[in-house]
Amino acid sequence: MELRHLEYFLMVCKELHFTKAAEKLGISQPTLSHQIKILEQEVGYPLFNRVGKKIELTKAGEIVQKEALNVQGSLQSMTSQITAFTKAEIGELKIAVLPGEITDMVSTLCIHFNRLYPNIKVVIQTTDELEKTVLENQADFGIGFHFHQQDKLQVTKLYEEAFYLISNQHDGRKKIPFSAIFDSPIVLFPNKHQCRKILDRTSEEVGRQLDPAVETSSIEAILNLVRNGVGHSVVSRTLYEFYDTEDLFFQHIEKPTLTRAVYLAMKKNCFVNYPARKYLELLMQEIVKLQFHTEEKEMTTLQNTLS
Repeated sequence: MELRHLEYFLMVCKELHFTKAAEKLGISQPTLSHQIKILEQEVGYPLFNRVGKKIELTKAGEIVQKEALNVQGSLQSMTSQITAFTKAEIGELKIAVLPGEITDMVSTLCIHFNRLYPNIKVVIQTTDELEKTVLENQADFGIGFHFHQQDKLQVTKLYEEAFYLISNQHDGRKKIPFSAIFDSPIVLFPNKHQCRKILDRTSEEVGRQLDPAVETSSIEAILNLVRNGVGHSVVSRTLYEFYDTEDLFFQHIEKPTLTRAVYLAMKKNCFVNYPARKYLELLMQEIVKLQFHTEEKEMTTLQNTLS
């Protein structure tokens, strides 16, 4: 069995069409079909059911696909390790993040990272499919709020953050009850946003319903609307810290307190390349500088991973 056979096989799995797969591989369709037949002969079972022009994986094909992806991942890991040792500060950093303020935190930190490592290309992928992106080696790590496949992922809690009520004037209180956010017009993210989901869920728990004066996905727009007195808003500490908010007033929300945890996810037993190590070191320094609530055990585990 040759590696190119697995490469051809995985492309057919992706396209589920021999002609399209052959075009992507830059070979003829008869050549591709012949190579797949050779692989089937070596495996001893058919890998695809051919129904007219359509094809689908057999049970044996599903097994081969799973193992072929593992082989592909191992080869990519080997290449990454060699690149990390031979190219040092030349390479590529791929980060997967959820849409919203986490993206802004990651992007803002890239300014400092680029000054230190100008020869490292940074690719930030904004996606709701963080686990899939990391597991398929499309990103060196992912940063988000929830990760479920912890049998395949090494998940580290980076920090826990609170939410603030922000406005363009102060009423003298440092803390306010959650019910106070209903007392005047409010500007919020749409309900698909992670921050908004927390607010909606908490509102339901206290028997109220949010009715924003304005909804927008733009963080800058929310801050400008608050500055101009259209309403107040509720934002995470991450957003508050990484944007120009010095002219705004913030109050801690309590009864109930709104908090959420931010997590880092990497593939288990995966080599952490040079660009990823250096970026995560900067991120840890930033978390400490901003005095986010962290757990010493989690940070020690991450430091050991990076060393």
